Amino acid sequence: MLELQHVQKTYNPGAVTELRLFDDFNLTVARGEFVSIIGSNGSGKTSLLNLICGSIQPDGGDVRIAGQSILRQPEHRRYQRIGRVYQNPALGACPSLTVLENMALADNKGRRFGLGRGVSRERIPFYRQQLAGLGLGLEDKLGVKMGSLSGGQRQAVALVMATMTPLDFLILDEHTAALDPHTADRIMELTDRVVREKQLTAMMVTHNLRYAVEYGSRLLMLDHGRVAFDCAGAEKAALAVEDVLGRFNALRFDCGGEPAPARRAG
Repeated sequence: MLELQHVQKTYNPGAVTELRLFDDFNLTVARGEFVSIIGSNGSGKTSLLNLICGSIQPDGGDVRIAGQSILRQPEHRRYQRIGRVYQNPALGACPSLTVLENMALADNKGRRFGLGRGVSRERIPFYRQQLAGLGLGLEDKLGVKMGSLSGGQRQAVALVMATMTPLDFLILDEHTAALDPHTADRIMELTDRVVREKQLTAMMVTHNLRYAVEYGSRLLMLDHGRVAFDCAGAEKAALAVEDVLGRFNALRFDCGGEPAPARRAG
């Protein structure tokens, strides 16, 4: 489904701060997989997502979806096939527009806008239905400005907006990191349900090891632009947080860092 082939990426080439992050990096994600991606800061997690979405371009190699290269497609074209929910609840939606207006914009993603109405009255019942499925009462807040919602409510709406149109991929970029623990748990439950019900292929970057273990069908641990650990299926289902934390600490120790104290990750 998704293939990154022999990808090369160097930041600040020729400068004192030059960093070769990806060197002949290869990754395949099958249709229907829900991949959790973890790793320390600088391991390449967000850069990987940005390469897929087109926010940055590789120096070499290829990115392919369904066997076709998407390297020449600009970022806005890729978002016709990719939905993305960001870490910051303020991103991914227009805070000065109402929930209804934001839903209408998401519903028309990839289409040409003419001089007609931005919101179709015929689509309002559909928007209400999509929001009602979240169980948060957001279907009764269509006239409320997005900026007036709580962070968790905005992330929930953003999740619906990102998955309203047919997608090849759902990209979750630390989408619970800015939320309090209770709200983050609720958003993760909603995310898992949406991915399952819509049979999406999803990639989720997270610093929460518990979420990485409990959710998804595959887990990747990145380290300095390489895949240090990759497990799926029964092996993934048998993982415990302590197992992942042990591997994470071992990587830090191998790189000369101080191993983190053993504790339960939340």
